[in-house]
Amino acid sequence: MSADSASKDVHFLGLAPRFLGGVLEVPVYHMRGGTSTGIVLYEKHLPADLALREELIRRVMGVPLDGEVAGNRQITGLGRGIPQSCKVFIVDRSDRDDAEIDSTLAQLAPDKAAIDWSVNCGNMSAALPVFAGEVGLLSLDPGTNRVRIHNTNTGVVAHALVDVPEPGAAMTAETEIPGVMGQWPGVQLALLEPVGAKTGALLPTGNPIDTVDGIEVSCVDLAVPIVIVRASDLGKTALETPDALDADAAFKARLQKIWVAGGQKMGLKNTDGSPMTEAQLAASETIPKICIIAEPSDEEVGRGANIRVRYFTPQAGHKSLAVTGGACLAAGCLIPGTVANTIVQGASVLGPDEQDHVIRMANPAGLLKATITGSTRDGEISMPSAAYERSTQILLRGHTPIYNASPALLDAYKALAVAA
Repeated sequence: MSADSASKDVHFLGLAPRFLGGVLEVPVYHMRGGTSTGIVLYEKHLPADLALREELIRRVMGVPLDGEVAGNRQITGLGRGIPQSCKVFIVDRSDRDDAEIDSTLAQLAPDKAAIDWSVNCGNMSAALPVFAGEVGLLSLDPGTNRVRIHNTNTGVVAHALVDVPEPGAAMTAETEIPGVMGQWPGVQLALLEPVGAKTGALLPTGNPIDTVDGIEVSCVDLAVPIVIVRASDLGKTALETPDALDADAAFKARLQKIWVAGGQKMGLKNTDGSPMTEAQLAASETIPKICIIAEPSDEEVGRGANIRVRYFTPQAGHKSLAVTGGACLAAGCLIPGTVANTIVQGASVLGPDEQDHVIRMANPAGLLKATITGSTRDGEISMPSAAYERSTQILLRGHTPIYNASPALLDAYKALAVAA
């Protein structure tokens, strides 16, 4: 790419990297999608070299530049000290026939330099059509627009439905979701062909139930791989708070053994295709997820719940329930013979005709509803779509300074940045 064409690509959005007072500044959108927050960046505002790209992301988010720093709270960056707020999405136009935009997630952890490029975030994905429309990557018309989002981490294409107001009017803000106060603009997301996102199979072990560390579990992969465990088998009720579960060292140690063994049974791999080792699975911030489940109480049933869940990322208890994880658990509820299928209450049954099946999951923040489109015929289960609704908002838009950037990073931006 020539310098002239590079300059055109980074300026047409109305934002561009710049130097202000001798300090590199990079355009960022700080956004919330569902129960997650993070930063959204434009692909052409970033260096092509992965090491430099990762340096930039670490500096923006306030995580260690290398190794680990226990207890880091990200007070030097835009992260918030929890995994749900340690996300950076990189967005660009897509050249695929089945997508308008490409999205790439960099999942960070507050106290680690390592960046996971292997997973998607269903919550933050709700923010991406709003970003793309506002900065000019998409031309959205008044009314309901369908935006097809290709996630490069997983290969999954999600269809987002977003309602755009007439020019000069505000987006309608009437969507409420568990774990988020108030009403905000809503985006409906449908994950298409989500089965086997990481393993290629709905039941990666080939079984609806496996025995791990002496207890029955179900390993399911729809949008994200999850190990599903009965809470009672671990001496829990799934009524406990996430903080209480995280504080139970013996429980967390047992949980780790289970997700490590489950990840090995599922054959989970690193991004280079090599099998994840026990140590890598034990330290993983992303896969597999794990959850403990129980039958809903009468009160929860009265609110429409089909099952109760406490969900882990896997290192920490989730304050609510991630939408990709919720979609996977909902799928598990519908698969005959799984741990979830034996517990779920009032769920519809997969039949030979493709239908929508709604599962409502009670979690610490309320109810999460997932809609699984599915059928079963001759023993083969088909689940071509999983849908959910999220709210979203722009928290802040502008430039963030990158102090003490390496000479190599500064050199990479000389062709992209403008003096200010």
